Amino acid sequence: MNRSMCSARCAVIVAMCASALLTGCSDEPRDARPSIVLVAIDTLRADAVSAYGAVAGTTPAFDRLAAEGLLYTHAFAPSPWTLPSHASLLTGLGVDRHGVGIAGRMGLAAELKTLAERLGEAGYQTVGFSENPLVSDLFGFAQGFERFSATTIDDVVHEQEHPDIPRFDVVREVADFAEQRGGQRPFFLFVNLFDPHSPYRDRKPNRFVDPGVVVADLWTAAALQASPSRICDRLPAPPALKVLHELYLGDVAAADAKLGKIVALAREAAGRDPLIVVATADHGEHFGEHRLLDHEFSVRAPVLHIPLAVQGAPGASIGRIDSPVTLVDVAASVLGWAGIEIPAAIAGRPLPLRAGVDRPEDLFAVYSDERLRTPEGWSQALEPEEGARDAKRSGCFPSDRVFGNMAALTRWPFKLIWFANYPAELYDLSWDPLERSDLAALRADVREPLLAEARRRIDAIGLSGSAPAAETPSDAEHETLRGLGYAE
Repeated sequence: MNRSMCSARCAVIVAMCASALLTGCSDEPRDARPSIVLVAIDTLRADAVSAYGAVAGTTPAFDRLAAEGLLYTHAFAPSPWTLPSHASLLTGLGVDRHGVGIAGRMGLAAELKTLAERLGEAGYQTVGFSENPLVSDLFGFAQGFERFSATTIDDVVHEQEHPDIPRFDVVREVADFAEQRGGQRPFFLFVNLFDPHSPYRDRKPNRFVDPGVVVADLWTAAALQASPSRICDRLPAPPALKVLHELYLGDVAAADAKLGKIVALAREAAGRDPLIVVATADHGEHFGEHRLLDHEFSVRAPVLHIPLAVQGAPGASIGRIDSPVTLVDVAASVLGWAGIEIPAAIAGRPLPLRAGVDRPEDLFAVYSDERLRTPEGWSQALEPEEGARDAKRSGCFPSDRVFGNMAALTRWPFKLIWFANYPAELYDLSWDPLERSDLAALRADVREPLLAEARRRIDAIGLSGSAPAAETPSDAEHETLRGLGYAE
């Protein structure tokens, strides 16, 4: 190579390094595709996010993303619990397609292609961190990630006992990634934040709890642990429910603080390259609505209406999007932003990026009331014992409609709830977002076509029959689920 050629080559390299700044210096061409951050805040219902207007000051980091990007006012989860919703989020498939949560299945099948796998094949650096031990490699969620770290159930139990000494620091994990990141590849960063999940913490300070309230007077540590099981006739009195909700809002604020730090670290890692941030939740939570707590035995609004904000998407306007969307749509959007052709196998459609886009879509959600089959390696002898009664619903009656399989089909603004054991319900979400006025007997013209479509989908996945009541788990499984607040 002669001197003039060397000088020209060096000049190009210097120019590339100057433009890249924090992304590092390399003689390889820089990939100009955007890096993408996807944060799922566990158990976060939409009205706990201050950007939606029902509360003030819970989520300044989320609110900032929404103010600088898009806030989806009618975003819905395809399931009321973690595993099926995360499976949809990370595959772009509905519950009826990936099967997680149906007939007791808990793990994501290896043959299903994840968003991380598709991005990795397209040259993205893929990294994931999860504070929820269910969202881990044991259940198939590490598929396609070059690096994936998750907390364990032992870590969760330890943090409940020693809240100031976390074993798994998700912000530190993201910081390590940001510091060690090299090369010119764009990255896909997925993070699960677990703070709002029960049992709620008595954080001090918690500005959402009335100053005159002593939480311990209403809720001991053991009572907080057991609170998700106090449903139906065992539902706490209104003052105790209010405090539970305030503790939850404190947990929401804690998760949002982490969100803000994670977004800042991701911006550092991206440097001057474009960055897209998606912040959402996997499902919501009940606080006394329909005589329920927690997020089991329901496909009602408090567990399916979730927050969703997108910042930095190319071609997007800034504002609110009222068109109904679902978590299933996120994968298609991410692939599109990455310049990857959306496969026909993906069930979702790209999220609308401008207000006023009318895209009619049926949204389908499922709750399968069947015994869970835990995957090999999760623990020993985790199959539930035969013949045991379901302790959580011991205070419930048929009128509570919490027994058996159930599904929701939303054809905006109407939502039909199908039950294996009870007549269907119908709601108009445009004026009844908390589903208090059942229109099934009044609007047969709407009910019947929705019911026919719901039954078609339900038959296709084998949920038509009434499932047996859930059973008490074995001792080993009980300890695992208790640590996550799913059992007393």
